Amino acid sequence: MTQEFTTLHALSLVLIGLLNLALAVVVLRTRTKADILPLSAFFAGIALWTIPQGFLLVETDPTVGFALAKTVDSGAVIMSTGLFHFALSYAGRQHWLSLRRLGPLYLVTTGWIVLTWTNPAHGLMHDPIQFTEVLLPVEAYQNPTYWLYVLYNWGLSAGGIYLFFLEYLDARGSGVYHKQARLVVLAPLIPGFANVLAHNEVTELNYSVWGFGLTGLLIVIALYQYRWLDLVPIARDTVIEGMRDGYLVVDDERRVVDRNPAAQSLLDDENVVGKTIDTVLPECLPLLEGSVQELTFDRNDAIVDASVSVVDDDQTAGAVLTLRDVTEQRRAEKRFQALIENVSDVVTVVDEDGTITYTSPSIETVLGYRPEDRIGESLFRVVHNDDRPAAIEEFNTLCEGPRMETRFEYRVRHRDGSWLVFEGIAVDLRDNDIVGGVVINSRDVTERNDRERELERTNRRLDEFAGVISHDLRTPLGIARTYVRFAESSTSQEDFQAIRDAHDRMEAMITNLLTMARAGTTLEDPSPIELESVATDAWAGLKTEDATLECELDDGWTVLGDRDQLLHVFENLFQNSVEHGSTASPEGGDAEGSLDLSTSPVTVRVSRLDGDADRGFVVEDDGVGIPTDQREFVFERGHTTSQSGTGFGLAIVRDVVEAHGWEIEVCEGADGGARFEINTY
Repeated sequence: MTQEFTTLHALSLVLIGLLNLALAVVVLRTRTKADILPLSAFFAGIALWTIPQGFLLVETDPTVGFALAKTVDSGAVIMSTGLFHFALSYAGRQHWLSLRRLGPLYLVTTGWIVLTWTNPAHGLMHDPIQFTEVLLPVEAYQNPTYWLYVLYNWGLSAGGIYLFFLEYLDARGSGVYHKQARLVVLAPLIPGFANVLAHNEVTELNYSVWGFGLTGLLIVIALYQYRWLDLVPIARDTVIEGMRDGYLVVDDERRVVDRNPAAQSLLDDENVVGKTIDTVLPECLPLLEGSVQELTFDRNDAIVDASVSVVDDDQTAGAVLTLRDVTEQRRAEKRFQALIENVSDVVTVVDEDGTITYTSPSIETVLGYRPEDRIGESLFRVVHNDDRPAAIEEFNTLCEGPRMETRFEYRVRHRDGSWLVFEGIAVDLRDNDIVGGVVINSRDVTERNDRERELERTNRRLDEFAGVISHDLRTPLGIARTYVRFAESSTSQEDFQAIRDAHDRMEAMITNLLTMARAGTTLEDPSPIELESVATDAWAGLKTEDATLECELDDGWTVLGDRDQLLHVFENLFQNSVEHGSTASPEGGDAEGSLDLSTSPVTVRVSRLDGDADRGFVVEDDGVGIPTDQREFVFERGHTTSQSGTGFGLAIVRDVVEAHGWEIEVCEGADGGARFEINTY
């Protein structure tokens, strides 16, 4: 296949090589992805394959010709390797792009380059030839090893073209990307087909070298006419096509140039490519006009969040509209919001400093605060002073880890100044992109705790009642039975009196038990009670012997309480003073106990606590008082130093006082007697 070539032929090959060399440089300078490197290598390989061939047509020096020929052989294997590598990247065959798989490929390519340059030493590739006699000799002077080299190049090129063809099939019907894929397939296919024809002697000349000129032109068209590698990412079929979000690619004239299936599902028209956005999706015009960055609209019974990304550089100008179907998300948000707004629990979100960033509307019902009033305030501002240090320490421990949640119970101030007991769980969700804080779910357990304490008191009193019935009542009952037998045989009046005394003691105990049961531990319906009248009525109903009452309470001074229960308080305190205050050996703890009274009458005084009616009142006497070592026992049920006492008098006083929410304390009176201070504040 001899052929004489002119200088024009040589110049055309050089120009084709320079075109591809320019493409290699442009790709490297304008693209940043690592996947572009093999594409640049492909263009550089074409340049190394074509430019030396142009010089071979006019060069006669054997040494220069050898160098040019070896450059041609090296360019061919670089070209085919770069084509195959780029095809793998373009088609998204990520599992083939590892060093473990590509490393051997490049080692073989390097081996072929070394083998062809060292051919004079071993002659494995071909025999010496005259380089100006033929263009790309493929039969006359080649040895079998050279054919392996040719098959290697053809195999890599065919593999790359096959991968491009698969992408072309996947891109059919996708507008501009279909055209891009078509050009990408044709670019390497044309010179490859020409090379096959020449090797099979179908054509006299090997037109593949000029075919690569057409390859460069097609690549230029793909790059600048159809924006190849600008608006379409590598492996588009696996990245964009499979996304749940919709994408619309719009050019600078607001025409749709591409869309993915997710976007198509939101559109009424199936053929949207080439149409303007005001026809396809007019709701997104504000995004393209720049008046908003994001917007939400309803489309085909779906709620869509839309945003825009502008593409504007030296090569392209347009935008990508992102369409996200948030229908289920918004429904879930509404359900969650409805739950949060209608539950009685208070949900609070705070940052790591304890500053409130969100609180649920239920806070207004539970604590009286409007939600917006609490935003920006410290979580611990409404926590009780006694509970605050522990709450802060527990919160800091949660934020420092490693625990993700903690349980707590502390007192919180209501807007009206009262205190409620809150129980809840705090969960650290600061790393959550949506929440970004510590979520605290709190519940008002004040009434529950009160009921639990009431139940504990009730159970304790039931145990005490059972003890009284099983033990204390049996004692006088046994005495009565004994003296009944005595009386039957002796008919002595003293025996009958002992029986009557035992019955009186049992009656007093039963009366006190009923009083304790009726007193309860809380007030159901307190009302204003004039305290001075309660004290005088209680005194009038007692056998006070020669004792005197000095009532210094103001007329008309009232407290909130239960009159009948407060009457028991004064009766028992007065009885305790009268029966024990004037004795030589005071009981210091029982209203019913009795010892021998002295001849010195006792004076009982009722006055305001520290002279302040807002603080409470005092009942004291000028008797012998209560010893210090007995004061802590005087309010215990059953505690008495009298054989006839029941030990319930002062216990009843304590229960009634606590049921009113007050406190009682026993101490020494101003004249040395017993002093009972009742704090009502």
